Amino acid sequence: MAEYRVYLIQEIIPSYRVPVFRRLSDLEDVGLTVFYSRGTRAMKRENLKSSSDISGFRHVRTGLLDFGHYIFQLGVLLRVLGGRPDVVIAGQAGRLDRLLLLALCKMLGIRFLWFQGGVPYTEEWQIKRHDQRGFLNRWLKHYNPKAALTLKADGVIAYSRHAKQYYMEHGFRADSVWVAPNSPDTAALYKYKKEWLGHSEILSAERNRFAPSGEKVLFILGRLNKVRKLDVLLQALSKLQDTGHAVSLIVIGDGGERQNLERFAKDLNLENIYFEGAIYDERELAKYFLVCDIFVTPGVSSIAIKMAMLFGVPVVTANYGLEVHDVQEGVNGCIFPMDDVNALTEKLGALLKSNELMTRLGQGGANTIRYEINIDRMIQGFHAAIVGEPSQEDSTELEGENNG
Repeated sequence: MAEYRVYLIQEIIPSYRVPVFRRLSDLEDVGLTVFYSRGTRAMKRENLKSSSDISGFRHVRTGLLDFGHYIFQLGVLLRVLGGRPDVVIAGQAGRLDRLLLLALCKMLGIRFLWFQGGVPYTEEWQIKRHDQRGFLNRWLKHYNPKAALTLKADGVIAYSRHAKQYYMEHGFRADSVWVAPNSPDTAALYKYKKEWLGHSEILSAERNRFAPSGEKVLFILGRLNKVRKLDVLLQALSKLQDTGHAVSLIVIGDGGERQNLERFAKDLNLENIYFEGAIYDERELAKYFLVCDIFVTPGVSSIAIKMAMLFGVPVVTANYGLEVHDVQEGVNGCIFPMDDVNALTEKLGALLKSNELMTRLGQGGANTIRYEINIDRMIQGFHAAIVGEPSQEDSTELEGENNG
């Protein structure tokens, strides 16, 4: 079978991407090389760095110039010029080094694909404002040369159907936008779930630790920075506590805001708030998903939403982030306007009052992962884009190892 030589350009290789790259490398007709660099200064402030284990696929580290908002990965152009791959995949559309790479690929006859998440907004006015950011967009609108060059790519690999529709509205043909739903390593998570369910005594002890008086247990996972909006959740918990709801909160993550948030929780006289620190081991994280009742992302949504869905935990998320487009109100979760403490309190209160609602939304999330958003689907979308086949994201079920 003919092999497609694929160069995939990343700034870093985060741990959640490693299983995807390994699976792509295992495909018989794909020869993958991932190019990456050190983290930017912005990434370092948030402790974002490449995974400590990037084995199982070919990878090459390149240089990086970081001038604030201007970032340039050195050496990629020469690598493409010398290696002449069949397909180049890159994110960060519109960045100067990416546009130069696109132009080089067009001159060399190399297929070039963007790998883009979409837009983090749900309202049309928010999306429109997002599209008008930057002086070139404000001044030149449809005549923006960067936007015109971006459309010269051979297609887009997008996170969701919402993202696909967005790129179609911005000039890409439907048959040149492939959906590879952003997924954690669902196959591994199913395995961890099965392992932990075989240790019911440990789960029971953890549940008693977080809910000593039978409280409902909420869970938040992510870096403790301002965009996570944990302060909004703490205010909502204060309101719930004042109205008689017995609730505990597990906080997993670390960051520059941790001390301020711990003080804020004490100022609000909140009880049963457990700051567990940063945990990166997904097997260990699986335990927390199995002992909680509700998963909350009060700020920017993250891939952890998909993890919660896999474990059958109902999700409550703000209406901001690339992952929010996979949440359907009343089907697999709840969505509230970001920074709206009263709305968040109302959503949480409705769940806390109804075990039936929690069960129904949790099962809806589990079905979403089983049939729509999983690592098999993500690999299928990437493969279809690489070989130029029609996307199959509208099919109802994908048989695979992680559908159990």
